[in-house]
Amino acid sequence: MQQSASMMRLAFGALAQRQQMGQQAARMFAAAAEPLRKAGPVPDGHLNSDLSPTVCHIGLGRRRDLTLRQDLCLWQNDKKLSLADVFRGQKVILVGFPGGPVCVEKHIPGYIAQADKLATMGVDKVVCVTVDAPAAVAELAGRPTLQHKGVELLADKNGGLVRLLGLEIGTPEGGPGPKCQRYAAVVEDGVLLKLRVESAPADLKVTDCKSMIELWKCIYPHSCK
Repeated sequence: MQQSASMMRLAFGALAQRQQMGQQAARMFAAAAEPLRKAGPVPDGHLNSDLSPTVCHIGLGRRRDLTLRQDLCLWQNDKKLSLADVFRGQKVILVGFPGGPVCVEKHIPGYIAQADKLATMGVDKVVCVTVDAPAAVAELAGRPTLQHKGVELLADKNGGLVRLLGLEIGTPEGGPGPKCQRYAAVVEDGVLLKLRVESAPADLKVTDCKSMIELWKCIYPHSCK
């Protein structure tokens, strides 16, 4: 009986010692973290993130370097471009469009109208991409209303980029209807920083030029003064 009591005292003593050590560790952690709390607010790049299910299910909580996929390419008429050719060393707004009147009458023209302003904000170029044959995209790019030196229209010929982003709709190749979601992203030196996706391909609520300018200001606040 006396031995049991002694063992219980030892057990309670060890438990108290662990609790005391835990409290000391918590105080040390709090003291170390205090300078970080005083360092400033949440980084600008984390503001205004799109937390909609459409984006979150894609797994873009981490940044990804698109140029690591050397097997993927985009097409400018008959010219084959690697993702490194398109994005490396530049700050780019990537615009994915599914095709149709909204794209050619509102979405892309919206970026063309603001292309000069975007350039003053540090946007090297706007890259508009759709899943289609290179010749069809080249014909589209030849329209006077869709031409500007700061805006490029490229073909995601085999849908490789849209599958990488997880934004394909699943329409069989060559079938009717859109083959990708409508999306827009900020890409710096090949790294995808922020992505916006419309709830439906026909919508134009979060990927329009005005919305992307606001997102750009959150990521690069000092370049927009």
